[in-house]
Amino acid sequence: MKKLLLLIIVALVVFVVVERQKLYLRDPLATVTVDDVVQSDNRVYINYSNEVMVEHTVSPVTLTIVQKNQHIGIPTYQRCLRFVGCLTDANPASLVQTMKGPVGEMSNRLVEYRDDDGHDVKVKLR
Repeated sequence: MKKLLLLIIVALVVFVVVERQKLYLRDPLATVTVDDVVQSDNRVYINYSNEVMVEHTVSPVTLTIVQKNQHIGIPTYQRCLRFVGCLTDANPASLVQTMKGPVGEMSNRLVEYRDDDGHDVKVKLR
């Protein structure tokens, strides 16, 4: 039993290391502000490179991904385990629809961008 548990843990660690650019894990302490108003209906997922995926939980439910190479959009394919993490198809993730808004600051504490509606969005990471 101990060998099986150890094997599962090692396999999980290897998976996370290999897929770290495509694996977005939930950041429960992150906050999203739109035009300086805190939004409570968003879930934030972050990958190894501090790229951000924001899940808007009110109808219609959408995912927005902000990537380091200055792409903002809706990912083509992702598998999600709700409240835990998501896995995209590639790095960088292929996008169904790209947004034209610019990406501002991207650091390990803050991600700023402007969405298609002209709203300034700030994601503060913890």
